[in-house]
Amino acid sequence: MHCLALAAPGTLDLVAAECRDLGLPVTIVDADGVHLNLEWKQVARALVHLRIATRLLLHLANHTADNGDSLYRAAQRIDWAEWLTTKSTFAVYATGDTVPAGVGADGKRHAGLVDLRFVGLRVKDAIADEMTRRFGQRPDVDRDDPVVALVLRGRQGRWGFYLDLCDPPLAMRGVCEVKGPAPLRENVAAAVVDLSGWTGSGRLLDPMCGSGTLVVEAACKALGIAPGCTRTFACERWPQHGKALRKWLDAERGAAVERARKAIAESRLDIAASDVDPHAVAATRANLDNAGLADVVKVEIRDARELPPQPAGTVVVTNPPYGERIGGDGVDNLYRGLGHAWRDKGIERAYVLSGADSFAGAFGWQQVGRHHLNNGGLDVELLALRP
Repeated sequence: MHCLALAAPGTLDLVAAECRDLGLPVTIVDADGVHLNLEWKQVARALVHLRIATRLLLHLANHTADNGDSLYRAAQRIDWAEWLTTKSTFAVYATGDTVPAGVGADGKRHAGLVDLRFVGLRVKDAIADEMTRRFGQRPDVDRDDPVVALVLRGRQGRWGFYLDLCDPPLAMRGVCEVKGPAPLRENVAAAVVDLSGWTGSGRLLDPMCGSGTLVVEAACKALGIAPGCTRTFACERWPQHGKALRKWLDAERGAAVERARKAIAESRLDIAASDVDPHAVAATRANLDNAGLADVVKVEIRDARELPPQPAGTVVVTNPPYGERIGGDGVDNLYRGLGHAWRDKGIERAYVLSGADSFAGAFGWQQVGRHHLNNGGLDVELLALRP
């Protein structure tokens, strides 16, 4: 089966690498994502273990369409009875490129597909009409909690039809449930940890931990705790294939949970987190406890500008205020204070997720690398810094 692992901006190569590390057969890596050729057992492995990918989609077909009628006919060529019953709710979500009106390759003028909402509605109608024609009844639409979610991805007039295997996204692990005012998405946090190169040796410190997402992801990666080992996935509810997939998922999740319990019990990691805000520290502790990591990560209330000496070789990984959602006008003063306070404290390097152009200059450390990412719609940079 052809599957597609989606990647957030700046993480495509990381997603491809994690797929290969999991032994998943990668066929192509392109602008759409990481293309995989998987069996059901490998689908379960991917869903349970992928950290940085945002979603995993099952490819059904590709069709070219430049107007509503041709798109309708294309959708009806797919055998929806393999995935739906008349009692299954479904929804269609259209993304990607629209098609402007103009003259097609056949020399005829076409109306285009200029509204993705119309694209989704036209495909929804095609599916409902085809199921009615075959079975005398149409399935209901439920955009909030569909049993089967179809994702339509457009690129220059070519439409890929996919089923969402995960829904909600893979980033929603069901662990970091307590969020702060500027939450860091779990898949972005996993990418930051990966880019830092920290694998569990030496101290990792987040002195502005917020709700603790970075330290949770760091501990889980270092201990080999599968991000999806305690959550469910959309494909388990599918009427035709859900039972078989649930069998594979239960086996994968069960083995992952046992490995996690053993790894946590034997953990010797040195991870520390702190924040000046008592509410943030409480949120971090709650999320660590929910993840079973309360005894793995040391957490305290502390102003990041009052950092005590750290073990030699400490790696800082943190997400400071950007001045967008929190931070205010004094954010540059905060950056200068941090750069001064962290010198000569045993920190070997710092990986700082920055959404402010002024950060590097105000912080004052040597920049040795940068990586562009996106967090919740904000373009950010992961800066690698040395004192």
